[in-house]
Amino acid sequence: MDVRSQEQITGTRMSWNIWPSTRLDATRVIVPLGCLYTPLKETEGLQLVEYEPVICKGRDCGAVLNPFCYVDFHSKSWTCPFCHTRNRFPQHYADHITETNLPAELLQMCSTIEYIIPSVACQPPVFLLVLDTALIEEELDQAKDSLQQSLAMMPQNALVGFITFGAMCYVHELASTTLPKAYAFRGGKEYTAQQVAYQLGFALKNDPRGTMGAQAARRFLLPVADCEFTLNSLLDDLSRDAWPLGGHDRRPYRCTGAALSVALGLVEATCPQGS
Repeated sequence: MDVRSQEQITGTRMSWNIWPSTRLDATRVIVPLGCLYTPLKETEGLQLVEYEPVICKGRDCGAVLNPFCYVDFHSKSWTCPFCHTRNRFPQHYADHITETNLPAELLQMCSTIEYIIPSVACQPPVFLLVLDTALIEEELDQAKDSLQQSLAMMPQNALVGFITFGAMCYVHELASTTLPKAYAFRGGKEYTAQQVAYQLGFALKNDPRGTMGAQAARRFLLPVADCEFTLNSLLDDLSRDAWPLGGHDRRPYRCTGAALSVALGLVEATCPQGS
């Protein structure tokens, strides 16, 4: 299938269209392997299944059975393409799976699939908006308008957070309605989830269950219904990054890597159940 047609179906775009088959090939990849994913993308013919996903038993993996897994029909097992762990199929899979009788997860046309799990209470979705403020004024206005349109279409119970970056990275506190407040992170440094939690003030040493930390983290991730006005006001008042360029022939400073590490650390620290 054509790469662009595949993107329309799955909502994903990879930096490489061929997965390295060996570790040696992986070391020769100059451009890092990355993926852009479009959440909540409307897909025609999306396969819906009403059962639990089959998950890899590999340590710190948690990948789900998919069409790219190697299946051994003789031993009734499958190998994870991410960690190369060999897993046995559940009994109800092993009793019926054959080369001509495959579950939906292994069909090539079902690389994107949605599981309906009625027995599990689903957590609300989390949207962490990361905005580059080193853009020119026209592009920044377009980006702000797009974010405001996206915010209006989000479910009211969805959790949303807001991060901006230029030469520095700023995590905005959405619970503050009277005086806008943001926490600054240096742009030349990467941050772990623990460092982000400590700097934002919700990683407490005497809180082993994390209850006090979870309450403090609500300042940065709030339901859309509670922070839509605050976030729209922040976007309306947001201006281009004022950090000096260092010369007329130089591009603006952008701490994209630091902003992504802060965003990832914030999500890991506040939503561990989604990891």
